Amino acid sequence: MSSEQNEPFQITHINYPLVEDSRPPFYTAMKYWGKKPHNIWSNYIKNYCPPGGLVLDPFAGSAVAAFEAVRQGRKSIAFDLNPLTSFMIDVLSSKIDEDKFIYAVKAIEGKIIADPIYISNWTKSYEGEQATIYNYRWLGKEIDKLAIKTPSGKSKLILCDSEDKQLAHEAKMQAIEIPYWYPRDAFPKSPAIKHKFIADVGGDSFEYLWTRRNLYLLAKIFYEINLIDEEPLRMQLLSGFIQTLHLTCKMVIYRAPSANRDFSGSWGRADFLIRRKQMEQNPLIIFNRSCISKKQSVLSSLRSANGYLPKDLKISNVNKAKKIKRGADINYGTVDIADLADFIEEKSIDFVITDPPYAGLVRYLDLSLVWLAWLQKLDKKYIPDLNAEITINSKGEGGRRDYQRKMENAFKQIHRVLKDDGYLVITFHHQKTIEWNTFINSVRRAGFKVDKVSHQYNKRSGESNVSNPYGTSGADFYIRCAKHREVDFTDNKSGLRHFVKQRAIEIVAARNERTPYTYIVQGLIPEMIQAGYIQPEDYHEEISKILSEFVGPDKIFVVETNTDNKAGDYWWFVNPRENIKYPDRPLNDRIEETVLSILRRKISVKFDDVLGELYQTYPNGLLPHQKSVKSVLERYASQSMSKWKIKNEVLWSVRYHTETIKKLATIGKKISNVVIFIGKREQSEACSDGKRLNDHADITTLSILNNKYNTEKIRRVEMIDLVWISERNHSICCVFEVENTTDFTSAIQRASNIEVDIPKFMVIPNDRENELRSINDDMFISQFSYYNWRYITYDDVDRIFLNPHPSIESLLERGKSLNAEA
Repeated sequence: MSSEQNEPFQITHINYPLVEDSRPPFYTAMKYWGKKPHNIWSNYIKNYCPPGGLVLDPFAGSAVAAFEAVRQGRKSIAFDLNPLTSFMIDVLSSKIDEDKFIYAVKAIEGKIIADPIYISNWTKSYEGEQATIYNYRWLGKEIDKLAIKTPSGKSKLILCDSEDKQLAHEAKMQAIEIPYWYPRDAFPKSPAIKHKFIADVGGDSFEYLWTRRNLYLLAKIFYEINLIDEEPLRMQLLSGFIQTLHLTCKMVIYRAPSANRDFSGSWGRADFLIRRKQMEQNPLIIFNRSCISKKQSVLSSLRSANGYLPKDLKISNVNKAKKIKRGADINYGTVDIADLADFIEEKSIDFVITDPPYAGLVRYLDLSLVWLAWLQKLDKKYIPDLNAEITINSKGEGGRRDYQRKMENAFKQIHRVLKDDGYLVITFHHQKTIEWNTFINSVRRAGFKVDKVSHQYNKRSGESNVSNPYGTSGADFYIRCAKHREVDFTDNKSGLRHFVKQRAIEIVAARNERTPYTYIVQGLIPEMIQAGYIQPEDYHEEISKILSEFVGPDKIFVVETNTDNKAGDYWWFVNPRENIKYPDRPLNDRIEETVLSILRRKISVKFDDVLGELYQTYPNGLLPHQKSVKSVLERYASQSMSKWKIKNEVLWSVRYHTETIKKLATIGKKISNVVIFIGKREQSEACSDGKRLNDHADITTLSILNNKYNTEKIRRVEMIDLVWISERNHSICCVFEVENTTDFTSAIQRASNIEVDIPKFMVIPNDRENELRSINDDMFISQFSYYNWRYITYDDVDRIFLNPHPSIESLLERGKSLNAEA
């Protein structure tokens, strides 16, 4: 038993976004929409489920929760209505005999290469050699170009013009006879498969998803795989075949030049759609890549799984066992969430984490039929129950009522099996408030209370993000729910109006800069969900309507056109002093300051480590965009391999900044009855004497000011570079901000949390004096004077430092105002 299991388990709440790690081949091999970040889910499982406890994911998808649970020493139940989930678990948990697998792939390849259909359609003569055609590029009904590789060309692909625009016209391929089985089932009646698609693809059944020549080759590969008796090997080869199907169909497009992947195709968006620009890929090449040669191949995936999953992993398919096996690490199966009671006992689950359907945003089962249409030939267990899918099947109230009824029942089933002290974490995102309403109300009516909502960036943009606005794309909301707690859900209009106004003020005040509208909404959504205010038909329209009441020269906000990006117009205060209760530097400056602080401490750092610290410091409405973080890193560091290393000139500047703070601390120590505090962010910085700045401070917190300021104000003041405090009455004598390279304008914000009459010093390099004095911004000049600021240069600090008996009075005499002569 591990030491973790010996210790009493205590839930540690995750109240901020986490940073997604790169996915190992284990998770990248098989195509599935909306795969969730494994390390983030792993963290939730570790924090909310005790060791040896039971994790449930009733919408298991690609089974991330199941595999991460066993990695963390927990047991899991992974159910999904989609049979593909069970197929993936079967394959990914199987043991591979690499030599036997590679031999089987090569044997199938040998039969395809010798086939006359393959030779006539996927090889051609080129400069005296027999070249392999890797793909055809279609423009409408004609082939424009083809990519080929010759035996002497090694790894180099050649993109050349088609000699015959009608070379492989679909009509010419209809003469190919296919003696092997292939799917002829009609497309289901579904909103995902429109009449236009059926017309564009050339027919109303699955066979038309592929050109005739590709259908022939796929059918032959499928036939050859199914001649193999050994089940694990056959399943592993079928996994490679599955990955080949969608990449060789007519829905594949060739990538944009910016992707720098000229010879790679993609299904693109999660829908049934035929584009004018198509890439018809060679099935044999794709099958080889899917099985053995690419990074995400079956071979790479199962090698990865061998080191990733426990060696003695025990899995049990409940459809075969007809019940949950207590000794299994993973119980899985094709189970409708409505039937959860047939398999799981009441109050037996420690933790539920799941990614439920986002209304009708992605038709998982319909799309999976591209693969299941073939697999169901092998076993009826791969025939999906399309009627049970929780989605909106028809327009109008009827379709929505059915969807809401199923969703509510799903959460009731989860509520029944979850322990009373257990938590449910759900990921969700949708642009339409009507979908938010359905979702949140289903959760509420099932007996859950929304406990915490975090806005979480994803490295890979999922299907939920295709229509989301700037700043929220590539993101999900992680919604933590608890059982048996009272919550006041209301749609009271006056309450909503007050809530939106106050929260918007708080978001803009916390950012302390002109704020794009999208970021206000991004910060409002978690607050609205937790307060039960996601009620209007369109929250964007409702929020905009409410906030517009407070826009105008005699009101709260002023709105300016945003020409910098697509994040919406800038919102700012008519009178900032009235609404910013605890002034701080503008958010972009704080982000820059934090990034620079991380570089100071670590010298060399990974991008994800920087994001991780920023996400904890600036959640939800303050969440920094990754592009802005990268631009700061580019300014202060250079990239080497996978790390960012602080530039030498920046490092020199940082050291000067640190040494100046140390000198000011030393000066303060020479003055009797002065207590020295050094800013929280600077305390860990290394000095030239081998010590850290906190070693030169008398105190490391400002708790001695608790009787003068509240907690929030103290938190802001603790971020000032240096504070001198009277030992006699515990009041601030003066403060210092050392501005080596950062913006002067933002420097005065933080110190405005303290009384106006307290002296404040901006300490600057000698060569920045002219820059400071040349500022002609009336607002800056007036605030500099109003808040009792002076400035001194590094030379001034050196002179005072050499004085054996300095005083605050002598410091004040040396300090200059912007109105004084330089």
